[in-house]
Amino acid sequence: MASVKALYACFQMFSRVSGLEANVEKSSVYFGGVNQQLQLDILDHLGFLKGELPIRYLGVPLSTKRLSLAQCRRQLIKSVLFSIQTFWSQIFTLPKKLIQLVESVCKRFLWTGGVDNSKRALNAWDKVCIPKVAGGLNIMDIQAWNKVAIRKLLWNVCTKKDKLWVKWIHYYYGRRTTLWMSQPKQASWIVQKILKAGKYLEEVGLQEKEFILIRTFSIQRMYRKLRGEFPKCSWRRLICNNYGAPRWVFILYLNLQGRFQTGDRIAKWSQIEDLTCPLCAREPEKAEHLFFKCEMTSQLWERLLEWQGIKKRAQGWSEEV
Repeated sequence: MASVKALYACFQMFSRVSGLEANVEKSSVYFGGVNQQLQLDILDHLGFLKGELPIRYLGVPLSTKRLSLAQCRRQLIKSVLFSIQTFWSQIFTLPKKLIQLVESVCKRFLWTGGVDNSKRALNAWDKVCIPKVAGGLNIMDIQAWNKVAIRKLLWNVCTKKDKLWVKWIHYYYGRRTTLWMSQPKQASWIVQKILKAGKYLEEVGLQEKEFILIRTFSIQRMYRKLRGEFPKCSWRRLICNNYGAPRWVFILYLNLQGRFQTGDRIAKWSQIEDLTCPLCAREPEKAEHLFFKCEMTSQLWERLLEWQGIKKRAQGWSEEV
């Protein structure tokens, strides 16, 4: 309690000096490993509300429990593996072979949790890269992102003529024609790629004059424009803004795609001696049975619905989804 009081006194001193104060109604205190009485004392002293874990802070799940690797695979791919290549893709045109190698590492890590060669893929990669509302996981399309990043370099060349490197390009390659039409064979590989990026603009319906008039170039906005619109799937609300544990949401996503590895699916490519449901030991293990029809699952649904005050019986998978 003494340390909490000391920290709060420092915070109040900062507030008096800076004029910045915490909004009591929007602030919460989160506890981990603190007994109930001490929690009440801290809340009474601070005047804040008690928050409940897990929560997300800057996209990172915070919890007092240890997160397993399986729970974090998708987040690790988006936050680490793709972030590494994003830096390089904003500077160079990445060779197709390199893009394929990066994607193959990400695929293996997503489906198996490792990087060893494996033919196990529960869903096509192009489907994984589409937005969540369209039935994907919104993982970045590296090739499309790289194209857009190089377009930003072309935009810098066309608009930021006060920069020394831009002046140099204009002086050497834009004296006889516009940079848009220039095809310098003696230029370095990266300069040639930047100047040739103009042809990609036709894919998003932009002409030279429109491109130059863009005041602020957003890679994210141009990336979405390049990718185009995707039809929304009927079950998108089950995945988007779902605050369940990442592993649960991932299992739900696989089953919605018909890719969850139940016994009947595994039996199509591997020999299984027993296909019986491990919960009831009566019926074959299928997604419909495992999630709704199994005796134990039905009892669990009944108790959950009763606990939430919902007066209905759980239907089958197609009816509920």
